[in-house]
Amino acid sequence: MPVNRDLPFSQWRLRPQQGEPSYSYFARLVADEGHSSLKIYATEIGINGRNPVPEEMLHVLQQLPLTAEEHERLRRATPLAVDSFHQIGSERLRPKQLSYRRRRFCPHCLADAPYHRIQWDVVAASHCPIHGKRLISEVGGKPLKWWWPHFDVSPDGDELIDRTAAAPDRPLPFHEMLRSRLEFGQREEGWTAAHNLYDLIEASLFYARFRCDGKPAKAKSNSARDIEAGFAVVSAAHGERVDWFSAWYETVIPADVRRRGFEVSTGWSFMPREATYRASNPLWDALEAAQYEGFARVGTLSRKFSNHDPARTDRTLREAAEELGLPQKGLGPFIKSLNLLPNSKWNGDAHSIDSATFDKIRALVDDLITLPQTKVITGISGTEFRRLAKAGYVREFQHMPVGGVAGPRYFAKEVCQLIERIRLSASEPIEEDMVSIQTHCRKNGFLIGQVVLEVLSTKRYLTALHPLRTGIRALLLRQP
Repeated sequence: MPVNRDLPFSQWRLRPQQGEPSYSYFARLVADEGHSSLKIYATEIGINGRNPVPEEMLHVLQQLPLTAEEHERLRRATPLAVDSFHQIGSERLRPKQLSYRRRRFCPHCLADAPYHRIQWDVVAASHCPIHGKRLISEVGGKPLKWWWPHFDVSPDGDELIDRTAAAPDRPLPFHEMLRSRLEFGQREEGWTAAHNLYDLIEASLFYARFRCDGKPAKAKSNSARDIEAGFAVVSAAHGERVDWFSAWYETVIPADVRRRGFEVSTGWSFMPREATYRASNPLWDALEAAQYEGFARVGTLSRKFSNHDPARTDRTLREAAEELGLPQKGLGPFIKSLNLLPNSKWNGDAHSIDSATFDKIRALVDDLITLPQTKVITGISGTEFRRLAKAGYVREFQHMPVGGVAGPRYFAKEVCQLIERIRLSASEPIEEDMVSIQTHCRKNGFLIGQVVLEVLSTKRYLTALHPLRTGIRALLLRQP
């Protein structure tokens, strides 16, 4: 095949495979060029090599003379940032449900064909549905990162491929569903096909805590989640689900406690505290209805719950904080700053929160992202991004450890809007004397965050956009 030096790769005899994301195909081409570092190769052609961005790599690969079918195959398997989600083909995942920073793989699949499958990047995935083996996340005691472009051996020479025969010793419907949706773009049969993938994952993860080693378990004491057990509850028919809840209560909750009622028996171990996306996930009401029916078979269900309405009574600030898994000292200022309770005095007031307001609070909490997560959107470090937050361009919230992770939080929507504002301000055509914002700052000893502030406030810089870069990294600058 003739070499074309105008393209990002000199050869592309390797072809993109079914379910292969851009960063996997990019890595394979880097290795085929004879290079041993994806990071160095990506940096040399002008894209982010330190923290690969799937969209950037996809843009680069779109320059190759692949067939239309191969280009579409790559696009459908590559995570694209859309409305605070990762869009993969026709499926969507929430940011915390997908991680492609470190490589996970099935060594038997690599023996079949040495490339990365997109479903391996789903955080909830633990096994290969084809071979039944647990996905490997470390080689020789070290995580395998994407700077290493090879799929046969690790940087230390450890074998990544296992050619021995292997098959699942139990059905893996959750992992089969992931593979079907993400690798082949086909939804499974049955009623779950009508639901979003991110909703199914969330509900399945929640109920994965209620079974340990195949036996009913107390959710709070079970840290070894089995996603297949959780998906079995979520995907079951209503009657089967009622049976499951009934057996769980009968096995886990003592009879004398069940006689005291649903609230005493359930406490905060069920949905009220853990369901992080209750307002937007249609699965919860159906699951909760089965929960009440199941409890009614083995416990005392008061008149209050016999005609259960999933939208329950008002909550105090303490109850709302417990349900969301947040400290009051963070949730209170959060609600106050957003004026979600305009009639509250915030001086010892009980803060009665009705269901509609609580759903609004939950939706806002769900949109919060951590400082490290802003880097995926902005392309700059958290330290530099905080300069923009401190200047008031994005709201920052403290004491809101969503998911148990400490540190400041930001609305993903506001971060995206800020980036769009910055990009829209770059209205100049690209000129030869323009340089990237990183190069400009490095040569002049400036801070990226400070330069961005000047771009936003003083227009001291003439700016343009690099067509292949995302976030703030796309800014090209020329001083007047």
